[in-house]
Amino acid sequence: MNSKRIIKYGIELLILEIILLGFWSYQMEPDPSVSIGIVIIVPFLFVLNIIIGILFYFFKSKLSHLFFINSIVCPLIFFGIWNLWFMNYHDRISERFDFVIGEKNYEISLSKKSDYFSISDMTNQPNGSTTGLFFGKYERKTDTINLTDGETKMFIIKKKLIGFPEKPNEIKLSESE
Repeated sequence: MNSKRIIKYGIELLILEIILLGFWSYQMEPDPSVSIGIVIIVPFLFVLNIIIGILFYFFKSKLSHLFFINSIVCPLIFFGIWNLWFMNYHDRISERFDFVIGEKNYEISLSKKSDYFSISDMTNQPNGSTTGLFFGKYERKTDTINLTDGETKMFIIKKKLIGFPEKPNEIKLSESE
């Protein structure tokens, strides 16, 4: 087997890996709670390629070199795809708005995967935590978003919050980054 053919197989393997690992990540839709999985997946990909390389070596195939090289390349590709998935993760799963009342900073988060919302006090706490104030369902109607948490009803109309208990009149919202 000549070196041009091995390079061709290497490029094809690289393209196939990018497609398969990307598709797998897209289908799995991992969230940050499973990000520790990379500690298992990266070594698995390394060992799998080493095993395939050893098998090709015993069959006297020059493709064994390709899989030994791929034992380094494949985990790096997966690591890159995994990290790309988490870039802008919150923008994919929620729509967020910020507003300020006095010294307090608040955030409204509308889930894109369900019809739930939350309003949290984002004011700096000593331990870096936030305080959830309202959790409920929301419904979009043309240019209005109705927020309902039990008996509390609020509305977002043209980037203005109406009906917030601490300040019932209009509160200007800005989109979170």
